[in-house]
Amino acid sequence: MTVVRNTNGEKIVLLEEQEEIIEKARFCKLDGFAEELQYQFINPLQYKDSTYENRISSCLDSQISANKNAQFNAYFKKSHMPRKYYLSKYQDDPERNLNRKDIQYLKELNYINAGTNIIINGPMGTGKTALALATGMEAIKHGYPVMYYRMSDLIIIMENKEAQPFARFRDSLKKYRILIIDDYGLEILSEQAVLRLNDIVDSRYGMGTIIITTQLKVQSLHTAIPKTCIVRDALLDRLFRPSDKAITLTGKSWRGDTHEFKGDNT
Repeated sequence: MTVVRNTNGEKIVLLEEQEEIIEKARFCKLDGFAEELQYQFINPLQYKDSTYENRISSCLDSQISANKNAQFNAYFKKSHMPRKYYLSKYQDDPERNLNRKDIQYLKELNYINAGTNIIINGPMGTGKTALALATGMEAIKHGYPVMYYRMSDLIIIMENKEAQPFARFRDSLKKYRILIIDDYGLEILSEQAVLRLNDIVDSRYGMGTIIITTQLKVQSLHTAIPKTCIVRDALLDRLFRPSDKAITLTGKSWRGDTHEFKGDNT
């Protein structure tokens, strides 16, 4: 016998057959369905005028919501993104050269299917990483898997993995519709890093978006790739194209400022 309280704080005893149905739903991993079903059982007056179809529909809606929430949590955990930021927190900010049109562009997510890359550049501390992470979170909310790497960490992987492990790593990145590369251009890439970055970009070509944050100006993005590298032009042609989207942030550093996004707010 299970005793629970309804929305009025009254103690309600679930019938044995009601408990059995709820447990069957949980056994089938329909936790959202089970929660809504229990809510209906302990608040019968709220549903006295509801049809059977409407009550089942409410249970299914709760399960769909639970599934989306579980997918969101799983995608975020796998993304390696260090913090949660949300585009809903962003608005016009002339001081940082961030406008409503750019925010809406990121929210609509059409760039993913179009295979458009996004370059977010600007001085240190202007919120490039936060904006990239918020864009990634928006994609995850809509069911797109995302992967995040700091450029320095990606360089270590590209320079130190043997051929077969690297091939598996490269292929694993294909399943992510957005790949975020943070802090590109802080150092000149080695030839090995360039070759393997080109391999990654080539294998993902047409399958999604790469978001890059950098302190370099758009016209200087090529300077991080040595002129002597044989795949330099191929990489530049795939990674930084005239059709890609560039967002340039400006203003003073927000590091430690009271206006800096805390990131954990929904």
